[in-house]
Amino acid sequence: MNNLPVPLSLFAALAVGIAAFSGATPALAQTAESAEAAGRKVVSQRHGDWLLECFQSAENITKCQISQRIVHNETGGNLLLMTMAYNSEEQSDMVQYVLPLDFLLPPGVGVLIGDFQAVARVNRCMAQGCVIEGKTEEAFVEAMKSATDSGRFVMMSRAGKKVAISFSATGFTKAYNEMKAQNSR
Repeated sequence: MNNLPVPLSLFAALAVGIAAFSGATPALAQTAESAEAAGRKVVSQRHGDWLLECFQSAENITKCQISQRIVHNETGGNLLLMTMAYNSEEQSDMVQYVLPLDFLLPPGVGVLIGDFQAVARVNRCMAQGCVIEGKTEEAFVEAMKSATDSGRFVMMSRAGKKVAISFSATGFTKAYNEMKAQNSR
C-alpha cells in the first residue's frame, strides 16, 4: 500500500468520490476473498509496492493476481486500486482499476508510465468508484517492467482541472512474473 504525500486541496474536486470509495473491492480481488471465505488457502507475498495473492479456485486450480492500493495520506481513503491477473487460456493480461468518483468521463483517463501513454475508458461507476477493466496492452506491461519512475492516471475534474494519481512500478516485474508463471501451470 502506498501513502502518497498529496495535499488534500488537490483532491477537493474528488472529495465526494474518495469518501464513497473506501469500501471498493474489484472483481478480481473478490475471487481471492471468496476463496478465503470458503476455507481455501490464500497465500500473499509482497514484492515492493505490489501484492501477489494466490488462491485455490473451486476447481482446485491455483489462481494468482497482483494488486496495488494507493491511499490518501491525510484521509486514509482509497485513491486507486489496481489489480491484474494473467488469463492463460486467452494468453492475455486482465486489469481492473478502481478510481474515485466525481471526474469527467468523456475525456477518458490517461494512463502514463515511462514512454507508454494511453487513454482508458471507464466501464462503469458504482458507489465505490469508477471501474476500468478488460485486457491490457502488452506495451503497458513492458512499460511497467522497464519503469524507473512512477506512473500516473490523469483525469479531468468537474472543475476542468487535470488531477493525477501516481502509482508505483517498484516490485511489479517480480510480482508479475511470479503471477504469470503460477497462472500458466
